[in-house]
Amino acid sequence: MPLRLTRWVPRFCGFAAILLAVLFSSFGIAWAQDGADARPGAPAVGRIFVTGNVHVDSARIVRTFDVPPGTRFSSDLVRRGTRKLTALGLFSNVQLLKNEHDGVVDLTIVVTERPRLAAVRFSGNKKREDVDLEKKLFLHAGETFSFVQANLQVDSLAEYYRSEGFPRAKITAKADTLFDRNEVNLTFEIVEGEKLRIGDIVFEGRTAFPAKRLRKAMKTKTKGLFGGGELKDETFAEDREKLETWYQNHGYRDMQVAGFEVVPGADPKRVTLKVTLSEGRPYTFGTSRWEGARTLDSTFLARAWKDRKAAPYDRSRVERARGDVLGEYAEHGLLYVDMEPEETVRDSIVDVTFRVREGSPSFVRRVTILGNKGTREHVLRRELDVHEGDRFRRSALIRSQGDMMRLQLFEEVMPDISPAESTDVDVIFRVKEKQVGTASAGAGYTGEAGLTGFLELGHSNVLGNGQSLALHLERGGRSDRRREDYSLSFTEPWFRDSPTLLGYSVYSTTRELLEYDQRRRGGSVRIGRPLPWPDYSRGSVSYTLENMRITNVDSSLTIAGVSTNTDLLTSTLEFNFMRNSTDNPFYPTRGTRFTASEEFTGGPFGGELHYFRHRYEGRVYTRSALKSVTSMLRLRLGSVGQYTWRSDVIPDYARFRLGGGNTLDPLRGYQDYQVVPNRGYYWSRYNRIISSSTGADSTIRDSSYVRSRYPGGRYMALFTLEQQFPIVHPLHALLFVDAGNTWDELKFVKPRDFKVGAGFGLRMEIPILGNVGFDYGYGFHRDDGPKWQGHFLLGNVGF
Repeated sequence: MPLRLTRWVPRFCGFAAILLAVLFSSFGIAWAQDGADARPGAPAVGRIFVTGNVHVDSARIVRTFDVPPGTRFSSDLVRRGTRKLTALGLFSNVQLLKNEHDGVVDLTIVVTERPRLAAVRFSGNKKREDVDLEKKLFLHAGETFSFVQANLQVDSLAEYYRSEGFPRAKITAKADTLFDRNEVNLTFEIVEGEKLRIGDIVFEGRTAFPAKRLRKAMKTKTKGLFGGGELKDETFAEDREKLETWYQNHGYRDMQVAGFEVVPGADPKRVTLKVTLSEGRPYTFGTSRWEGARTLDSTFLARAWKDRKAAPYDRSRVERARGDVLGEYAEHGLLYVDMEPEETVRDSIVDVTFRVREGSPSFVRRVTILGNKGTREHVLRRELDVHEGDRFRRSALIRSQGDMMRLQLFEEVMPDISPAESTDVDVIFRVKEKQVGTASAGAGYTGEAGLTGFLELGHSNVLGNGQSLALHLERGGRSDRRREDYSLSFTEPWFRDSPTLLGYSVYSTTRELLEYDQRRRGGSVRIGRPLPWPDYSRGSVSYTLENMRITNVDSSLTIAGVSTNTDLLTSTLEFNFMRNSTDNPFYPTRGTRFTASEEFTGGPFGGELHYFRHRYEGRVYTRSALKSVTSMLRLRLGSVGQYTWRSDVIPDYARFRLGGGNTLDPLRGYQDYQVVPNRGYYWSRYNRIISSSTGADSTIRDSSYVRSRYPGGRYMALFTLEQQFPIVHPLHALLFVDAGNTWDELKFVKPRDFKVGAGFGLRMEIPILGNVGFDYGYGFHRDDGPKWQGHFLLGNVGF
């Protein structure tokens, strides 16, 4: 060991000596470089003064000059500092004065600042407001003025005018200098010219299709009665893509748009847009095959890509087949599938080969919910069909999104997936909560009750647990028809941590009608659960106990099935079924909704009134052929009957009466409850109404044309077709057609007896109240002649 140390000591000392030599030489080089620009014996820089600056801070100028006091004076250092100051763009001139004394050099930096923008103004603009032009400015008051920047701003404003359809707009910049303050007032003088509209669109090189079909495929349109024809450069790129895509979907695989040209016309306000096309040759599909698709069965693949041999080439069908297959793979948990359709061209025939590389299945590593500030996470997680550790399924992701939206607690629920380890994924739900707790008051109007005022206190997410509590107070009416509604309800959607819904409600209503007064007080309890089949379905059972009293009955009126001036106890058991696969509880765009209600009053359940009633409703929501428009088709059917072992008369109020917009069975364009069976009624000389079918007999002593409220029918049918479209969230508009009627017996049902109403309406979503809006309908078959009828809507009212 000592020998080894003796051998390494000289080597270590030599290495240390070399290292020290390198370090000292480096310091020497650095020192030499710092002083290389200074002549031997050059004086040191003393104090540094700044003059001429008005807006720019002196400290900033000295810091940018970067020649600190004590540095040996050097011409190169001074020139370098001057260039740094000039590069700021704040000075039009930079000079350096030096004063050498006592072995030091004092430096004075003399700057001439560029003028500042005092104001930016516009003149000559008549068709575009100043506020619109100011949004396009990148020059603002207080900034340094530069003619280069002013000219760039002119180009920017001219581009804006061209995009707005003013290609002949002329813009110049005028700078007025305020020498005493070294400021500039910048004015953009604008000559807008006429706004050009496209009067016609012509296609050069078009042979395969009519010009009308091509114009329909473009975003750019010609000037019409209701506008259009705007000339915007940015839409040309979009139209190029639209035309090429349209051709490729109609057999012309190689089609290209060569260019656009604006051609002036005889009218100075109209131009012709000429689109030059290179159509190429038409193609047809040839053979097709799948390679590598081991997981999916051949039946699905054949359905995704039907044999299209000799059919015109259509790129959209290729992409649609690809999307359908990738979606099915996602349903099987295979997210990392590589599939690109390969097209082989043989003369005018295109063979398509779908090559698939499937990869490994993906499992859910983690499920995260973001954005639920007021809702407890367990309320959302209990709605999920996506669980950690499960194999990923696309349908479970979509189902979870829909179930969370159906809670009616969120404006939107956006699912997302992100890669995790290996082929696994993390699932993220981003939710945006809506306002769920409100205290609101207002007024409404119905044909039945007139003007009423209401107060709503409610919360549909009590303590973040998804429970709902609502208090409704309403009072008002006409001078001869008082109306009062009071109700309190509570719903627990998950009773004892199970998907069991439990609800309670109590209510009191008073109606002063034309013929009699009615008071109803009662309460109900409801229990429900989701059903294992079919999907999206739920069943519930409710029991209602009610006390009803009818008073102040017109002396000449007998109300069928009801005793007056006495309390009547009503006991009702109701079974409900609902299947709802719609994508949004307020404004659905797709899906179906079916409800069935079986109501049994009295009979084996006791009470003093005895009848049963059935109600069925089905809705279908589909995307319309028009963009952003949803079509809704609805059918409602109802019947009310007697128990076979009893001879009780069905009460009038339990019958079906259509009409109005804010009623249980609305038929818009008609007054509330106006549509009832006509059989058995006639007007006598004294306005006496006699019903041979129900025995109701009322006399109205006023000689004016006032109709008595009819008892209603035992059967009801109501059809509705709506076209719904958004305006500005949350405002929606709709067009509607309603057709329906009521009958006492099925043998009287005739299609020509349906009463029709049509019109338009507006909807707005308001928390707690649901949809609030206004419908204006035209009743074609009103008893008092065709006319328009307005309907104010409060709550969902079945819509």
